[in-house]
Amino acid sequence: MQHTDKAIAEFEAWWDRQPFREQFEDLKQQFCNVAVAFYQKGREDVDIELPEPREGRTTYLDDDARDEGWNDCLEECRAAIEAAGVTVRG
Repeated sequence: MQHTDKAIAEFEAWWDRQPFREQFEDLKQQFCNVAVAFYQKGREDVDIELPEPREGRTTYLDDDARDEGWNDCLEECRAAIEAAGVTVRG
């Protein structure tokens, strides 16, 4: 789902919970446009700095495995954060 689609879906869910929404149905699209714009702008202004990857050590195999797991986790985090439309540094 694209970010805009997600924002629209969240707006629609919010809209359906609002009392007296029928009275404002003619303004619904304008409200939605504003909500989507804020949703997108909010993600543009956020960036996250992840910790540094670890270099594998050659002394103990357990440390190498732990470092590889750390780095795999960083990549999974990066992918999830970027999929939400947020910038990742590092």
